[in-house]
Amino acid sequence: MTRLSNVTLAAFAFLAVSMAAHAGPTLTFDFTQTQVAQFSQPLGSVTLTQNGANAVDVFVDLPTGFGFINTGNKTPFTFNLAGALTVAITTPVGGNFIAPNGSALVLSYSDAGGFPSTPYGSFSDAILKSGGNGSSRGYFGDLGFTVTRAGGLSTLDFVANAGGYFFAADVANSRGNTGTIATLGANPSVTPIPEPASLALFGMALLGLAAARRVLGAG
Repeated sequence: MTRLSNVTLAAFAFLAVSMAAHAGPTLTFDFTQTQVAQFSQPLGSVTLTQNGANAVDVFVDLPTGFGFINTGNKTPFTFNLAGALTVAITTPVGGNFIAPNGSALVLSYSDAGGFPSTPYGSFSDAILKSGGNGSSRGYFGDLGFTVTRAGGLSTLDFVANAGGYFFAADVANSRGNTGTIATLGANPSVTPIPEPASLALFGMALLGLAAARRVLGAG
C-alpha cells in the first residue's frame, strides 16, 4: 500500500470520528417556568433533533390557543448557541404568517445578542417577529426551524443562560393572558448515545487506523 493510500485512510478515519462526535441525541425541554398564574400546565416543549453532522432541527410545540408575541422588554423566542449560524424557518413556511389582525407578518432569526426574556434573563440568539407589540400581531401556532453551523453542530451544543434557562418565549393565550415561559434542563436527562450511522463510521475509522498502522509498520 502506498503512502498516499495511508494518508487517505488516516484522513477518512479523522472525518469519521469528527462526524460521530457531532451526532447528538434527540432532546426535549418542557416549558415548566411561567410568570403567569393563568398559564396552566402543560405549557408546551422544545424538541431538538440531529439533522446530519452540521444541523439541528428545532421544533417548539405550544398548546392550542397559544402564540408568540412581543410585549415590551421581551422576545418571541430565545436560545443560546455559539458560532456563526444559518437558520431556516420551516414552520410557518418561510417564517410568513397572517396575524389575528389580518396583517401579513414574518418571523426572522437574529444573533445580535442581549435578547431579553424577563424575568428569565437574556439570550444570545432569537427568533424575532415583525409587526410590533401585542397579541393581535402575534403568531399563533407551532414554530419550527433548522439551525446549521459549518464545522459541525450537535443537539448538545445548545447551552443555558446565566440563570440556567435553555429556551424562553414571550407568549399569549386565547384568553388574552400574556407573559414569558422558559425551560430548564432536558426532560428526561439523557446520556448521549451515538446514532447507528455514527457508530458505523467510528468502527470504519478504527479499522482504517489499524490497517494504516500495519502497513506503515511493515514498510
